[in-house]
Amino acid sequence: MYSTQIITFLTVCEKGSFNKAAAELYISPSAVLQQINTLEKRLSVQLIVRNRSGIELTPAGEYLKNEAKTWVHSADAIVEETRAIAEREKTISIGTSLIEKCRLLYELWMLYSSENDDVKINMVPIDPEHHIHTKTDLIESINSDVPWMKEWNFIKICDVQFGIAASERHPLSKRDLLSWADLRGETVTCFRDDSSPVLQEMFTLMKEYDIKLDIKDYPNHTILWGSGFRDQLMLVPMCWNDIIAGMRIIPCTWNYTLPYGIFYRKHPTQTVRSFLNFIRKTYGEGNNQGIVPVL
Repeated sequence: MYSTQIITFLTVCEKGSFNKAAAELYISPSAVLQQINTLEKRLSVQLIVRNRSGIELTPAGEYLKNEAKTWVHSADAIVEETRAIAEREKTISIGTSLIEKCRLLYELWMLYSSENDDVKINMVPIDPEHHIHTKTDLIESINSDVPWMKEWNFIKICDVQFGIAASERHPLSKRDLLSWADLRGETVTCFRDDSSPVLQEMFTLMKEYDIKLDIKDYPNHTILWGSGFRDQLMLVPMCWNDIIAGMRIIPCTWNYTLPYGIFYRKHPTQTVRSFLNFIRKTYGEGNNQGIVPVL
């Protein structure tokens, strides 16, 4: 990015002599002198005056020393950022949380990386307030049309049915299947999502069956793992059976579902596009291995 003559010049300035600069650069003093002479010839100015005490910079040399330090620093930063960009192009960042778990992406990645070992994976945490890092490429989740999901593209892999989560102390937890009638008079915690027609239809039917709705904002740590909800029923996707401790999710007779799959940015990198094509082939057209998603 910059001439070795500039580095030699700055080293001479820092060390105060040609001999000390030569020792620092692991070259001979004559090589240092030759590089300084070549630099002065290129610029058509004298930069250094040698004297008994060492060296003295001319005004032009003083100016070049100050400016060259900035050049070198900027050039180093450019080189590092260039390398970082190239590294990111070969890295897929996956956003994860206790709700958005890698139930399918991990196995998909293992299959993909066996033939693409130059691509790296980076797990990026999604915090309890659901702030998604700007460099996140993929998120695995149900698609319930909450606001952040509208800003991403989506590959559907399967449908996930709703069930009722009940604590082990609740009488309904012993049941193997539930209907709307079984829930009559019960209070069910649900998650607010005004943009999901599926949830809105379910809420309407629940009210018709005299089921009390305790509607909360999009799931967070307090709702799912707070002690205050342990004795209540919750309407949740069946795939959450691996995140709600101390509660059992019971299948229901209704057939309400939400799509489940992979969210990705509007403008993915080439590496991410390649992985997405692999996912489509694995679970969609071209799937000759009979691979079925298991949640």
